[in-house]
Amino acid sequence: MREKLIAELYENQFNKFVGFEVLELGPTYSKAKVKCSEKIQNPYGGIHGGALLALVDTMAGATGCMNGYYVTTVSANLNFLLPAVNTEYIYCECMKLKTGKHILVFDIRITDDEGNLLDSGEFSFFASKTPLLDNPKIY
Repeated sequence: MREKLIAELYENQFNKFVGFEVLELGPTYSKAKVKCSEKIQNPYGGIHGGALLALVDTMAGATGCMNGYYVTTVSANLNFLLPAVNTEYIYCECMKLKTGKHILVFDIRITDDEGNLLDSGEFSFFASKTPLLDNPKIY
């Protein structure tokens, strides 16, 4: 399932635009990186908050899907602590905090090349009963 999910992530046109690379993907933890390029910068030269939110939403959602069912975002909270500047890459880590009957909760950390915490947050997802592998498009 992991390989099929990663392939779907990389085929998605929006994900191609953001340009992230999946480093780890499992049912309780994921990590990805994205090169800090001009195409995802805000007018001040940092990485645009929307690009950061898109990266986190994609990776936390993919982590949630590793349980075998479709998920959809319920809530997204990301605290922008420091600007993503003067770094070649930013790294997104998603750690599952809770698995409820239908709700999954993830702790989010975005860091720079030196491991400095740039952003932190919490994302919640609804876990459906629709299995991923029974569908041609899984994400």
